[in-house]
This record gives sequence, structure tokens and C-alpha cells, in this order.
Amino acid sequence: MMFDYKYYREFSINIFEYADILDFLLTPVKNLEVIGFVAASAFAVFIFYRFDKLWGRKWPKSYKFFNLGISGDRMQRVRPVLMAILSVAYLSIASDFYSERKFNDFQESTEKIEIVYEGGGLIVSGKLIGKNSDYVFLQTSDKAIKAIPVASDVQEIVIKRP
Repeated sequence: MMFDYKYYREFSINIFEYADILDFLLTPVKNLEVIGFVAASAFAVFIFYRFDKLWGRKWPKSYKFFNLGISGDRMQRVRPVLMAILSVAYLSIASDFYSERKFNDFQESTEKIEIVYEGGGLIVSGKLIGKNSDYVFLQTSDKAIKAIPVASDVQEIVIKRP
């Protein structure tokens, strides 16, 4: 959710208004970068955990100094709070990096798509920002941001005009 939110925020789109929970749950399946991030993060946590245990056993003095003198039972009570704070900070920094990279890729892209409406023959073209199960998000040539419903009588929703 955080990754999508920060990316769409670059376009002044509040993705929570246009997405349902299934869109957020399926993001890792649809995006290989997110799968790689999750796998690399899990592996890094495992390595840090093993290193922490090894360090505490092999070099207890430096381990105790690094942990500000907190050891044993007291550290077991503090560790969950520290892990929660670090996890939120890590996800925030990672999602900022991801959204910035994805936004730069969008800006450098010259690829345009066309959406042709079934009934009236109306055609909307622009650069694809993203899509979910209900909407396609486009930036048109006049820099307007549009949310186009996939299955609806509504033809388009203009989110932002330049």
C-alpha cells in the first residue's frame, strides 16, 4: 500500500479512493520489483538476525557496548519496539526510493496508449501512469491526469488539470 500510495501521490492521485484491498494484496504478484524487494528484505533480516546472535556469543563486550549496555532479558523487551520503529522507517525510505525511481521512469518514457470507448468511438490517449482492477490512470498530452473507469458508463474522471 505504501509503495502504491507514494507513487500515485506524485500525480496528485489519492489511490485509496480508486483502489480496493485486493489491488493492494495483488501488487506483489503483479510487480517483480516488489517481489524482489520483499525477498531481499527477508534475506537481509535473516542475515542480520544470525549475525546478531553470532556477535553476542563471540564478542560479548563489544556487543554489550553497541547495545548501550542493554543485554539479555531487558533487550528482549526493547527489541520488538525497536524492530517496529525500524520496520516503519525502512518501508518508508524504500517506498520513497521506489516511487521516485518509478516516477522518473514514467517521465522519461515516451510510450503512449490509446483507450477507445465502445459506444461513441471516443479515443483518449496519453502516457500510462498505472492501472488497477477498476481504473486506468493516464496523463494526457495537455498534462491532465485522468482516471478512466474500466467497466462503467462514466467515460473519464479528470483528477488534475495543469
